[in-house]
Amino acid sequence: MPKLTEDETNDFLMNYDYVMKLATLSDDGYPYVVPIWYFYENGVFSILGRPNNKWVSNIYENPKVSACIDSPNPPYARVTFKAEAEVADREWFGEWEDLAHRYLGEENGHKYYEETKDVPRVLITFRPSKLITWNGGGWHSRYK
Repeated sequence: MPKLTEDETNDFLMNYDYVMKLATLSDDGYPYVVPIWYFYENGVFSILGRPNNKWVSNIYENPKVSACIDSPNPPYARVTFKAEAEVADREWFGEWEDLAHRYLGEENGHKYYEETKDVPRVLITFRPSKLITWNGGGWHSRYK
C-alpha cells in the first residue's frame, strides 16, 4: 500500500478540486457526513459553513471530526484523518473567491462568490496530528 510522499500529499490537498467528506457526530451518536470544500495550508484545514448547517451545530456540541478526501478516478489516492475542530469565527466575512474558483471554475465561481459573499460563514479549522495517505493500488502486507 504505497503512501503519498509529503510533496505528493501537499499537491493532492492543495491543487485539485477533490471534495472533503467530513464526518461529525450527531446528538443521536451517529456519524453525519457531508461533502465540503476546503482550504489546506501548512498542515491546517479550513472549512466554511452556514451558521444553521447541521454539521456546524454538531461541531459546536462535539469538536471531534474525521474526513476522507479521495480522487474519483484511477489510480485512486486518498487522505484520511481525525482531528478536533476549532470554531475560529462564527460570523466570518473573509476572502474565499479562490475557493469558489477551485471548485466551480473561474466564471461560475466568480458568480457564486458575488451572489453569496455577504452571507456570514462559520470558519472552522483543524490540524490533524496525522494524515493517513494511500496512493493507488497494492495491498498492505497485513492483508496478504
